[in-house]
Amino acid sequence: MTIENLDDSRPDEDLAELEDLPAGEYFAADLEEARALAQHDPRFLHLVEGLQAATMGERVAAISACFNQFNAAEIANLPLPPHLSQLRQIYLSSRPDWP
Repeated sequence: MTIENLDDSRPDEDLAELEDLPAGEYFAADLEEARALAQHDPRFLHLVEGLQAATMGERVAAISACFNQFNAAEIANLPLPPHLSQLRQIYLSSRPDWP
């Protein structure tokens, strides 16, 4: 299965396939932004490590773990560069408990 046809399958299959999907260059710009932030904010160090993982599943897990460490008010007001800001929006939109 490729990323292009993930929408054609069931959600459980999507997650299973994503877990082992080679990550390649996906999230490369996000990694650079995370590196820059980590120089001043150690909360982003684990994100830097996670975005270098070999699989998409590991990278997505690192993104979730990073944003999970912030409370609702902090994450909403956290100044982020463009790519990480986009990841934050995706993260927040995937949370059913987010206002």
